[in-house]
Amino acid sequence: MKRIIVLAIFTILAGTITLFSQDKSHFSINYDMSFGTGDLGDFISKPSFRGASAQYRIAVKDNILLGVDAGWNVFYEKKEDDSYTSGTQTISGIQYRYQNEIPILIAADYLFTADKKIQPYVGIGIGAMYTERIVDMNLYRFELSPWHFAMKPEAGMMYEISDKTDLKLAGKYYYGFNTEDLDSQGYFTVSLGFAFQL
Repeated sequence: MKRIIVLAIFTILAGTITLFSQDKSHFSINYDMSFGTGDLGDFISKPSFRGASAQYRIAVKDNILLGVDAGWNVFYEKKEDDSYTSGTQTISGIQYRYQNEIPILIAADYLFTADKKIQPYVGIGIGAMYTERIVDMNLYRFELSPWHFAMKPEAGMMYEISDKTDLKLAGKYYYGFNTEDLDSQGYFTVSLGFAFQL
């Protein structure tokens, strides 16, 4: 249900921005490979190959784009024999660790070469990130699901493969700040996808 709410919010934001868009806009769909850092990297050391993101951008100037981002990355690792502490309880045994990260951000990009075949860019995003952390051990399940205030720097490039389609490659770093329930969560993402001019 939470994932449906997140997708509904993203759809509403994208629709609202479309009303105010000018000539140039694009929508991109990306496959994301992610690597946890800090607390997330300690919790799950394996990289995530189960991720996707969508971005919508409108041009407010030739080289300045504004829009929204949404993503979903799934981290997973099996621990053969480990201990997990929740409050005053510590349990040891085989663990199945999961973490879902769902960022929803308002974003801005700066293009270094507008209207060229290759367009390198840098960007920044600010918004919220939903974290779902689960540890399954035998009959026990420990779960946390906080929302973080989040930021995301991004650098990448778009390569024109047709009048309406670009190949998009980017590196992003998502950082969700501390909450009462969970420390800050961060992960680096390599993103590859297609941008479709609207």
